[in-house]
Amino acid sequence: MDDIEAIRRVQAQYGRAADTKDWELLRPTVTDGFHCDTGAGGRGETNGIDAFIARVGTNPAVTVHHALLPEIELTSPTTATGIWAVHLFAKTPDGTAVDAYGHYHNAYEKHDGAWRLSSLCLEWLHREIRPGQPA
Repeated sequence: MDDIEAIRRVQAQYGRAADTKDWELLRPTVTDGFHCDTGAGGRGETNGIDAFIARVGTNPAVTVHHALLPEIELTSPTTATGIWAVHLFAKTPDGTAVDAYGHYHNAYEKHDGAWRLSSLCLEWLHREIRPGQPA
C-alpha cells in the first residue's frame, strides 16, 4: 500500500473509532502527543492522546464524521499534511441536532512503518443547531 492510501485509511479509521467511541481502535491512529483543536465551535483544544480520549469520552452525543476530498502532501518520507472537507452530524441525548461543515487541517507522522495523525485542526465554515426530541 502506498503512503497516500495509508494516510486515507488511518483518517477513515480515526473517524470510525471516534464515532463508535472505540478508544482502543482510535489509539493506533494517532501519535502519543496528538494535538487536536476543534476551536470555539467544537470542544476546544487538547494535547496528548490520553487527554483527547478523556475529553471526547465524556461526550454523550451520537456522532458521524465524514472526511472527504483529501488533499494529501508528503512533506518527507515520514511526514505529511492533509486538508479534508468535513461534514459532522451529532445528536445529543436531549435530541438537539448539530449539522456542521468545515475543513480538517491535519499533520501525519510515520512511525515503525505506520502513518498516524499527529495534529488535527478543524476550521468551521458553517454550523446549524436544531432543537429536537430525545432519542
